[in-house]
Amino acid sequence: MYCALCRKHNVDLGEKTHNFCSGTDDFILEIINDHHSSEAHAWATCMEAASNNIPDTAATEQMLKSMSKTTLGRIENIFRTCHAIAKTGRPFTDLDWMCKLDDMKGVDIGSIFRNDKAAKIFIHFIAEAERRALKEKLEKCKFFSLISDGITDNTIREAALVYVRFAYQGKIHCQIVGVQSVEKCDASAVKNAILKILQADLQLNLPSQDWARKLVGFGSDGRDIMVGQTNGVAKLLKEIQPCIQSVHCLVHRLEIAYKAALKSTQPYTILMGLLQNMYYFYHNSSLNKSNLKLVYEDLKLRTSIPSRIGGSRWLLRLQTGLQILLKGYPAVVLHMSKIEEEPCSSNHQKAKDLLKLLLKTDIVKFSHFLLDVINVLNILSRVAQDQNSSIADVFATIQSTLETLQMYQTRSGPRERLVETITHFHGHQLVGDGDISATRTELLSNLFNRLRDCFCDASEDVLRASAIGSFKLWPDKIKQEFGEMEVSVLTKYYEPILECASVKVDEVETEWNMLKAELYNRYQSIRRLTWDSVNTDYSHKYPNILALVDLVLTLPASSDEAARGFCQMKLTMMRLRSKLMFESMTDLMVIQMNSPDIKKFDPQKAIQLWNISWQRNRRLQAGQQEASHEKLDCSSDSEWERESSFGSD
Repeated sequence: MYCALCRKHNVDLGEKTHNFCSGTDDFILEIINDHHSSEAHAWATCMEAASNNIPDTAATEQMLKSMSKTTLGRIENIFRTCHAIAKTGRPFTDLDWMCKLDDMKGVDIGSIFRNDKAAKIFIHFIAEAERRALKEKLEKCKFFSLISDGITDNTIREAALVYVRFAYQGKIHCQIVGVQSVEKCDASAVKNAILKILQADLQLNLPSQDWARKLVGFGSDGRDIMVGQTNGVAKLLKEIQPCIQSVHCLVHRLEIAYKAALKSTQPYTILMGLLQNMYYFYHNSSLNKSNLKLVYEDLKLRTSIPSRIGGSRWLLRLQTGLQILLKGYPAVVLHMSKIEEEPCSSNHQKAKDLLKLLLKTDIVKFSHFLLDVINVLNILSRVAQDQNSSIADVFATIQSTLETLQMYQTRSGPRERLVETITHFHGHQLVGDGDISATRTELLSNLFNRLRDCFCDASEDVLRASAIGSFKLWPDKIKQEFGEMEVSVLTKYYEPILECASVKVDEVETEWNMLKAELYNRYQSIRRLTWDSVNTDYSHKYPNILALVDLVLTLPASSDEAARGFCQMKLTMMRLRSKLMFESMTDLMVIQMNSPDIKKFDPQKAIQLWNISWQRNRRLQAGQQEASHEKLDCSSDSEWERESSFGSD
């Protein structure tokens, strides 16, 4: 005797006795009733219902409601576990032992879907739910920009990663789409990879008129393959949308400008060598590190070991390295002096050379001056890397950065003023005259000129006009002419895109003046406003000018999101210690970068997508089974009827 439904859908949970899938010779009614309420029979019933239903959303939701609370709770628990595995970058095989741990804690997980294959399937549908949510957002918004970057290293082959940036009702969104391998390193191949990512992950055909009309910006790093004037990805995308604005990553430009301005500065080269050698002096010797900590304790100072400089976060690391050098200067010098007094020490000569540089007046003064400059540049870098910053916010920060650097040309910064006339630093006699006036003037002049031309590869008029998108650049008191020229430039340049987005171009300038007047009359501090709050209050009155503001907020200021995405991808691959396929890596990246936190994750949409796919597969299997049943003889037909009757009972 066996259950027709369990055998039909091959639901076998591996019972050693009374297995109603393979058959049992025990006809006790109590055992039959137990099987009817068992987990195996519940899954077989769900499969039967799925094979007979049309896979639409309403049917799926109704089916989920018809499931028993126990069965649905088990599915939700497993989906939450799979989401946590993907969110933290853990291997798929962790699902097995995590389910065993849940069993020990008394959490009802059930006895199926507890392997790495099921984890991979569930993670795919969780990522698919996030992708569909992203596509819905893109369909609602009027404009979007692409952000892309490429990478080649020893762990993965040439690959391209794509983000989309868009603004909806004054709120900026920046989310990952996917990662795709690139056949060869040229602009055409990268462009095709970008189009393939959009098509495969979002079912978004960029060259089509509907989507091409929404594309307004493209952010990337400064490689020729991306922003080349003759044959770059930006140039190829202009063939799809002529109005697109290509923006060279400001963070990348900042690094180029900084290194070019300081490349031939001798005090800078000496100082960088000093910081690097100090880091290795303590990093490679646990004895030196422990002795330095004892010196800090004796001086009653907070322990700060010299840190690494350079790398991907070079600006922040350099700022930290300089701060540690100046705050921990008395402890480091005292420790170096003690080692110098021990001729038998293996570190005697190294300590002597480092101490000689530490006691130079020009090195001490230049360290303070450079820290002033780095503090200013770090604020600009932080604003550019913030995904919620618009290009107008970056322009506002660039303007204040240039003004501050120009001020430093005529007067010293806050850190440099502390050491202008010193001959001792923290009680230690310094040597040398310490005149760095010529060096600092040349450095500031070069840096000022290079930062001023940060956006030379894009339309200067359009990008400067986008400054109206930052309330930080609005005047304290209303000016009748403020923003009129900028709005005119933007509407003229983007007129085809605005018209396709159902924006009434002729009414934009009128709405700008009226919105501006209302904001100044209602709010005392105009610079504290945000565009999402303005949209909440005025979207029904001034929809056209606010749509133009959304376009301005959509323009990217950097490609740093893509760089962070690649860092996350490398970290995930290092954790898993394997080379994943790009499809699986895309699923993991989408969950890690786009999905909510583990505490806020709701698996309902992912379960619905999985259920729809399940229905489709079951219908195909049912069709194949019906075709095979037609070939059965009469005795087989009667036996099948008896089996079905037992299953229905």
